Amino acid sequence: MKRLIYIIFVGSIIAGCTSIDVRKKLNDIDSYIAEHPDSALAKIQSISPSDLKTKGLKAHHALLHAMALDKNYIDVTDDSLALTAVRYYRKHGPKKNLARAMYYLALSYYYDGQYNKSIIELTKAEPVAEKYDSLYWGFIKVLQADVYNINYNDIQELECLEKALEIYTNLGREYYINVVKRRCFESYISNKKYNEANKLYEELKSVENQKIKIDKNYAFLLATNPYPDYKLASSYFETVANKDNGKYMTTQDYWVWAYSLSKIGERERSEALVDELKQIDSSGTAFYFMYAIAKNEDKHKEALDYLEKFSDKNNDEVIEILKQSISVIQRDYFQSQYETADYKAHNRLIIIILICIISLLTGLLIYYSVIRYKKKKEEEKNEYIRYAEEVIHQLKELQKDSYTDLQKKYISMYKTKYETVRNLYEKYVQSDGRTDVEHLMYKKVVTIINDLRNDIGDSKTLERILNEDMNEILSFLHKELPDLSKKDHILIGYLALGFDTVLISHFLNCTTNSIYIRKSRLKKTIEESDAEHKTLFLEIIG
Repeated sequence: MKRLIYIIFVGSIIAGCTSIDVRKKLNDIDSYIAEHPDSALAKIQSISPSDLKTKGLKAHHALLHAMALDKNYIDVTDDSLALTAVRYYRKHGPKKNLARAMYYLALSYYYDGQYNKSIIELTKAEPVAEKYDSLYWGFIKVLQADVYNINYNDIQELECLEKALEIYTNLGREYYINVVKRRCFESYISNKKYNEANKLYEELKSVENQKIKIDKNYAFLLATNPYPDYKLASSYFETVANKDNGKYMTTQDYWVWAYSLSKIGERERSEALVDELKQIDSSGTAFYFMYAIAKNEDKHKEALDYLEKFSDKNNDEVIEILKQSISVIQRDYFQSQYETADYKAHNRLIIIILICIISLLTGLLIYYSVIRYKKKKEEEKNEYIRYAEEVIHQLKELQKDSYTDLQKKYISMYKTKYETVRNLYEKYVQSDGRTDVEHLMYKKVVTIINDLRNDIGDSKTLERILNEDMNEILSFLHKELPDLSKKDHILIGYLALGFDTVLISHFLNCTTNSIYIRKSRLKKTIEESDAEHKTLFLEIIG
């Protein structure tokens, strides 16, 4: 058993070390994949799947693999790599990696010809990339433009390219700026924005690695704008066609060149080019240019035949063109759905935060209320304990004859209850902090004090004692100061007995401060009165 535990322990350490090593290797590949994609691809493919112990490592490996394949110009139609990364990063982040993974997922759909799925994935990826990775936001806009181009949506294609150009310009990425400018140049021609195209050509013609492609598109522009220059267009087409065996020329470029040759009177060259093109192209575009060339050369019967064939072909191509509307509708729908889902998620988050805040505040309020209640009860308990100590003090003084006869007479009336309080206090001291004894003592003291307060509240006993021993002092008080309250009379009575402020506050169930304030007010009232026994009253109050 010990041996098995040892083997498991050692195995877990080795596995942990392997994971750390693989993680470092993936991070290292991530740092140079853009500059050296061929080396990165070789390193990625050298990592054994068995070394990818965690989902995070598998996701990072899948993302880097998809990136390396793309940067090595390998078109991947399998979505498994990108899906592995998307599913992980959607839950765990970081969002920057999620944006990249979603882009490569859309790219795999694009290469597989699933353009609707591609545009949907791009629509979902765009807000993530916009926030977390601007470079990939630009990639997403360019790929959107590619999808719209395939679906004959020239307007949306140009909008995406212009946005990509804005993004790359803000990032200062010169390589991508020039690539997208060339695409914008082509798109301006497709959208018949000839002034914009001419302006952009002047910017691009000095860029060496763009020159042939730009010249080819400029030739197309020269032949198709409202004020064509067919001779100059033919010259540009010839230059591009002679470069690298014409690899930069498209079939459409050759048709425009053939038409330009016809327009400048070079019919033999035009016919030779048309004969070659007929062998490889039977699209609506081919029939249109054959019609245009025949018409230009006054071959009216041939022109009519080509026009009819173009019309038949064009019906099929119109159906393809209608896809652009469907593509836009789908794009807008999913954008709306995505924003709605994002809005709902945002609202749910706000509601959860509000519930947490309300719960926290409620909890704090309850906690504060409980603390205040306990504090209040503790203060009351301490107050009653002080009262018990005062009672014990009075009983001791009573035995020492330190009180006046009048005080002794009054205290003796409640001696039984005072002694009960003393006994309870002694039990409390002996309890050594036991809460059950403390609680019982506290309840009994409260009961006794409330009984004493009820007796005192009647004030008849107090008045009788004072009147008997102090020559009807309270009777004089009632007659000479009739506006004084019952509590004022009781306060003066206790002061006459000689009790201190602390004990009086217990009997009257108020604070010592309120006793001082009431004494001060009474003193002022008496001083301002015409009472016959004013001097006596003031002596009692002190």
